[in-house]
Amino acid sequence: MNIDLNIQNSIEKIFPPFPLGENRSLLECDFYDTHYSYFDQITDDYLSALEVSAEELILEWSFDWPNSYLQIGLEAARSRTRPIEGINTWKDISYEYLYYFGYNCSFLSSEGYKFFFPAATYYFLTTDQNKAYMDWFIFRLNSQWEKDNHVFNDIQKEFIIEFVKEHYKGYVPWIHND
Repeated sequence: MNIDLNIQNSIEKIFPPFPLGENRSLLECDFYDTHYSYFDQITDDYLSALEVSAEELILEWSFDWPNSYLQIGLEAARSRTRPIEGINTWKDISYEYLYYFGYNCSFLSSEGYKFFFPAATYYFLTTDQNKAYMDWFIFRLNSQWEKDNHVFNDIQKEFIIEFVKEHYKGYVPWIHND
């Protein structure tokens, strides 16, 4: 347990927690990936064209979400507002959340990516559970770095480079493994 706390403290020093704010969450991105709109952008015309209710939009489209996230999604679809996920800083993100929604990190804004990246690295370093979600974060890092790099400071960039060299050697060609 001590090592987890040390890793969390180290990551927290490098990536001080900040609010998600107006940036979309991974759950919102998962919905967007299917419907090309966010919960708060679904219109009556869209529902009418699909011949479904807002609830059916979630239930009939085979979202493979755990029940708690399904309930959050249902409420967001009914109210056509952003979902209330209880995520205030990256420290509020659970492993389960990354496991189910991490593959949608490519749809995050640059600030959203910066918000979720520390949690992804924290669970990568502290758990023996399935770490496939991190592959998506590394793919995003490789494919969208030109767009994203401006949101990271020099210390954060150094951490990212060292993390990739240590755990994803060769997967990010612009990071040289000297």
